[in-house]
Amino acid sequence: MDANRTFARRRDTSIGRLPMAWILLFTAGGVIASRYIALPAGFLAGGFLIAILMAFATIRHRIAEWYIAAALLLFGMQLPMLRPQPAYAPQQANALHEAASDRIRRLGLSADSEALALAMAVGDQTELTAERRAPYNRTGTAHVLAVSGLHVGMVFLYANALLCWLTLLHRGHLLRNIAAILFIWLFAVTAGLSPGTVRAAMMFSALQLALATTSNYTSANVLAAAAFCMLLWRPSYLFHLGFQLSFLSVAAILFWGLPIHRRLRTRWSLLNGASGMILVGLAASIATTPLVSHVFGTIPLAGIIANPPVILLTYGVVGISLIWTIIPWPPLGVVIRPLLETLLSLQDGLVSAVAASPHAAVEYRMTAAQMAVSYLFFVIFTLIMWHPWRKKR
Repeated sequence: MDANRTFARRRDTSIGRLPMAWILLFTAGGVIASRYIALPAGFLAGGFLIAILMAFATIRHRIAEWYIAAALLLFGMQLPMLRPQPAYAPQQANALHEAASDRIRRLGLSADSEALALAMAVGDQTELTAERRAPYNRTGTAHVLAVSGLHVGMVFLYANALLCWLTLLHRGHLLRNIAAILFIWLFAVTAGLSPGTVRAAMMFSALQLALATTSNYTSANVLAAAAFCMLLWRPSYLFHLGFQLSFLSVAAILFWGLPIHRRLRTRWSLLNGASGMILVGLAASIATTPLVSHVFGTIPLAGIIANPPVILLTYGVVGISLIWTIIPWPPLGVVIRPLLETLLSLQDGLVSAVAASPHAAVEYRMTAAQMAVSYLFFVIFTLIMWHPWRKKR
């Protein structure tokens, strides 16, 4: 009897408890292996079928998990052959995106402010020159200039805040989650449906579903399921920097930003909102720093200082821009224009001042081993933070 309980506990902490996380892990491992090991398609398909049959034959024994893992690895190695697609596709124009860009231009902002507003709010970077980007690159705040996980995350927070009244209705929680996901995808369409925006929308849709379940382990499964579906569609996403940054950002928000925010909640709603915005952005920035250092060869030290206020200003820019793109009422523009101009001037001035410091960034490229050690530390920190061993059996 005791042996059976021990075995059940072990299974509870492995594939049985985190099925999608394990499925993603081994499938992604197979996709990576396919880059270095070339095996015949027939051999991979035959090995996959044998592993599945052996898993069914040993379903009552722990060895079945190893057969499932082998099957997933072989499946991952076949994916690039089954879905030989490029990681990126050109952005497609649509009526909502063009209308939103036109409404921002009708505000009559200064040239610099208009370029920033178009890029940050509707994903239109046609007026964003290299000169305007330079201070943001140096300070590690360039991520605010392209609609990505941060911006979709802002829409995610805005949608949940604005729709909180739905919880008062019958089945209100269900309505709130559905409406928030629709709002996220409406913003993605308005931002031009670039691959990065679609990735972020999928990730935050998964996060919305994960939060609806109120289960820590289910949250990990839903997030892993979103990444797995993206790999099924395009296995080459796994090697694209945008996919990696999006996944790391959302995982950090889910496992660091939101839990820490809950623990630091106060009785003041405005303070809670501001701290939540900052913690979400800070968690995403920390989680992506090793990868950014490895790829770009720089660690923006000033980002730790510059990102919180810049992200806070970005929340204002995105929120006000959304109001204007939804309600382009001329009298409202009299209020919107000076507000946007002020926020964007403050943001640009802050970034330029920080970028002028000789210590704003360190030119350092992490090796692959150093990056791996950094993320191993992050994983250990996350496990300690969640205290999984303290849960009651």
